[in-house]
Amino acid sequence: MNRLCLTFALFLLLLPLTACGLSGGPLEGRVLEAGTNKPIPGAIVVARWQGTYSQIVDSQDVCYHVESTTTDAQGRYQIPAWKEKSKGLMFSAGPWLIDAYKTGYETYWPAAYSATEDYKRNIRYLKPFTGTKAERLKYLIQMLSAANCPLAGSSSRNLYPMYKAMYEEAKTISVTPENWKSVDILRQEAAEVAVRPDGNITSEEMDRRVNEFLKDNLK
Repeated sequence: MNRLCLTFALFLLLLPLTACGLSGGPLEGRVLEAGTNKPIPGAIVVARWQGTYSQIVDSQDVCYHVESTTTDAQGRYQIPAWKEKSKGLMFSAGPWLIDAYKTGYETYWPAAYSATEDYKRNIRYLKPFTGTKAERLKYLIQMLSAANCPLAGSSSRNLYPMYKAMYEEAKTISVTPENWKSVDILRQEAAEVAVRPDGNITSEEMDRRVNEFLKDNLK
């Protein structure tokens, strides 16, 4: 009987923990051109929240939520506040990461930037890209991979504006069959984040949704 009472008491103590949800934002900042500090309007800004699943043997860092927006004429952006359900007792929320994208630009990271006040104020820098077309496509694929957030459920759909813009840019500079392989990757990934659900679905259902989206939206 005592063991049963202890188990029930522990269960009651855990209830508030399982009921607690996750939240983030609001965030605001600016996207500026490196070297000139000129504002960059129309840049797509993506904020990704990171967390950790703690296990007996080791821990795993994961991205679990995504938000996105676009900068105004002064290069300013605002990310709205959000809330979602808990990821479980073994999950602890962590910091956010902010990426910015605009056609023809690349991310610029000054030395020790993450320790600066600009970084803490969510200011991000871009600089004009000066490489070859092949190097640009490689950069876009790297950015695609870095921004991926597979455990974000339907909030992954907020990646779609950036993925689509990268796909559209890649189309304009691709001339060889090798180039077009990168275009196909960007197109496929854009469709997958656009239809990603909150829960689990079969691979067949996911393929059907992706193919329908590709046919209707990404020519």
